[in-house]
Amino acid sequence: MNDKFKWMVFTGTLIGALFITGCTKHEDKVHDSWVTPPAGSVIDDTALTANIRSALRADPNVKNLDVKIEARNGEVMLGGLVDNQTQMDRVIMLAWMAEGIKKVDNKMSLKSAGAAAKDG
Repeated sequence: MNDKFKWMVFTGTLIGALFITGCTKHEDKVHDSWVTPPAGSVIDDTALTANIRSALRADPNVKNLDVKIEARNGEVMLGGLVDNQTQMDRVIMLAWMAEGIKKVDNKMSLKSAGAAAKDG
């Protein structure tokens, strides 16, 4: 009977320890790279637009595109026509790289898609 009691105490202790370790916060289990970074300084919308426009002008693949940039509270909407998907992806990437960006809304279109719509 003494061995049976020891096994019950051991099993109860083990189960209790597992429950306690399972009760940690979800945030404690998330890898550092998946956690949203703490809010930094807020970037003015005008400065955010200027930073993105500057990045686009500095990139030889997209510097000649007429991309419209509208910023509001760190959220940016991109508009205009691009020649191909690679240029569109590049513009979006450069916008996401801007400091203070919270969201990028892509409203750009491919020039070839516009021509196909007119022919149809």
